[in-house]
Amino acid sequence: MAAILIVEDEPFVRMMAEDAAQGLGLEPPSATDGEAAIAMARDAQALQILFTDIHMPPGPDGWTVARAVREIHPGIRVIYTSGQAKPEDCARLGVPQSRLLSKPYTRAELAAAIAETAGNRDAGPP
Repeated sequence: MAAILIVEDEPFVRMMAEDAAQGLGLEPPSATDGEAAIAMARDAQALQILFTDIHMPPGPDGWTVARAVREIHPGIRVIYTSGQAKPEDCARLGVPQSRLLSKPYTRAELAAAIAETAGNRDAGPP
């Protein structure tokens, strides 16, 4: 079973992401901030997907979390989420082969993004 690490500081949004991942049969450990996410990634034996908010003050942002987690799990696929970032920011600030899910999004849009990423090794733009 694939594992997705969810990193989101807003409780309602985090619960929605957990629910969407569980609905797809994924194991969704979650963290409320970047430092906890990086620690969880170090302890995890296998992670296939990282779903991370970008803006999570005061600790590391989602860009930093993704770079750190990608060092620990080189093959991990990344979905960023933000209400402010633009898709081109993923190429400039994010890790390669990542994607952005802009806020606000519906549970169905989130589930579709996770399902697509879980089934697609190259989930990012060409």
